[in-house]
Amino acid sequence: MNTATQSPAKDRIARTRVRQAVPADIDAIDRIERRSFAKDRFPRRNLRRVLKSPAAVFLIAEDGGAPAGYVMLLFRKGTSVVRLYSIAVDPDFRGLGVGERLLAEAAQRATARGANWLRLEFRPSNQAAQRLYERAGFTLLERKPGYYDDGEDAIRMELTLSP
Repeated sequence: MNTATQSPAKDRIARTRVRQAVPADIDAIDRIERRSFAKDRFPRRNLRRVLKSPAAVFLIAEDGGAPAGYVMLLFRKGTSVVRLYSIAVDPDFRGLGVGERLLAEAAQRATARGANWLRLEFRPSNQAAQRLYERAGFTLLERKPGYYDDGEDAIRMELTLSP
């Protein structure tokens, strides 16, 4: 499709780039974290540690060069299940396909490392996340009562990855 006929939304999605995050991205990731979550925020030191971990894949999305979101995957030796530990899209970039791009890239990276399943959990009060995961093909595994510190349940979902 020629760019002259693309919609503004498609233009924005087309300029969203996903890449491996590096330690120098810590300020941008921490800002996205603080702007995205009122509860369950990762301390900056934990984000920094995960950024350096060989057991993690930490990706950042940029829209027109501006940090728009991130996704964090954790791998464990001896299992073909990967945990999608966190995903966040800066409020200024929500509804533009950034979350979908991050999930797609996360699934590709997990598959490339031999994973068969991608699993996550989230608060049932986060209905936007649930819609995102369902659109991406995640299916319900279970509901865990009282999972979070404040007593809210967790919904666990799984995506079967294709080689």
